[in-house]
Amino acid sequence: MRPKPLIVSFFVLLAFFFYGIAAMSFGERYNFPGYVVVGSIHLLFAYGVRVGHETIVDLAAYIALLDLLFGLLWVMVGLSLPAVTLTLLSALILFVLMDEEVRTELKMP
Repeated sequence: MRPKPLIVSFFVLLAFFFYGIAAMSFGERYNFPGYVVVGSIHLLFAYGVRVGHETIVDLAAYIALLDLLFGLLWVMVGLSLPAVTLTLLSALILFVLMDEEVRTELKMP
């Protein structure tokens, strides 16, 4: 499998993940808009990787690292399936994004 569909699928999946959490927290003053913003950022990164925007591809590893760190914090607070899923997916994608050849291939339109 080519890395571009894998990375784009990861960001789209996480966007839907955060939109789902936002839907569950509808009506809360700070959680709902926060999750919508985080989901939108992941969706924008999916689009940026899809079109091969260089800056977005370079920043994608940092977003995956942030997802990994917040997933680890979530696991430490309370072990749950969404926390473990976020942590493992982020670790997998971060491992893929650390390869220079993958990032070079992602920058091609």
